[in-house]
Amino acid sequence: MLAEVILDPVCNGPPGRGNGGYVSGVLAGYVAGDAEVRLSRGFPVATPLTIARGDDGSVRCLLDGEELGRARPVDLQLQVPAPPSLEDARAAAARFRFIHRSDPRGCYVCSPSRSAGEGLRLFCGPLAPAVSGGNLVAAVWGPGAQWCDDSGHIAPVHVWGALDCPGGYAIAELDPAGRYLLGSCTASLRRPLLPHKPCIVSSWEVAPPAGRKRFMGVAIHDADGELLACASQTWIQIAPEAGAA
Repeated sequence: MLAEVILDPVCNGPPGRGNGGYVSGVLAGYVAGDAEVRLSRGFPVATPLTIARGDDGSVRCLLDGEELGRARPVDLQLQVPAPPSLEDARAAAARFRFIHRSDPRGCYVCSPSRSAGEGLRLFCGPLAPAVSGGNLVAAVWGPGAQWCDDSGHIAPVHVWGALDCPGGYAIAELDPAGRYLLGSCTASLRRPLLPHKPCIVSSWEVAPPAGRKRFMGVAIHDADGELLACASQTWIQIAPEAGAA
């Protein structure tokens, strides 16, 4: 079975390519429940892409017959550390340093150059070691109603977007000189997010590096500390001149 999808050009990471979390969310939208998404190529925005559905509930995304990525249903089991407090997450966000500059406007998730209408404006900064609880970076995030779907909740595809960049900012605390691309993301959306409600977003290292790979976790909690969404990621180190996600 085939379907067609066109990625919103607003939701880019590199120039002309979809942000990795957003792309993962688009593919996950064709999968029931938790999903594991593997990204093989850049996904061009504003371009008809083919979604091929498998009998096992998986999907593949194709451009002119070439596979760009795939998703499959899974049951995510992830040990999530307790989130920092709102106060500590706000203090961390105040130390935010923008790193994803490959597009003049910057990444749709984390660019401070974008207005609230064209970016999620999620600004993760390093946590003080004394309050980290295992987390490396954190932010307080309250997305606006422009990112909602017809249900009045933040659209799942943008929750997936928000689960992307915090992992990259956590890696930057561990390897400031490295450049990494999101290779895979497995996520579980536990509860809907309401607009204009402050959430605590945090990221930590799930496992030690292996070769060029780093393994990160990202979580979104509400202000009371209840888990709303989480993800396990694999990031791949790339050559410095190759750009960033």
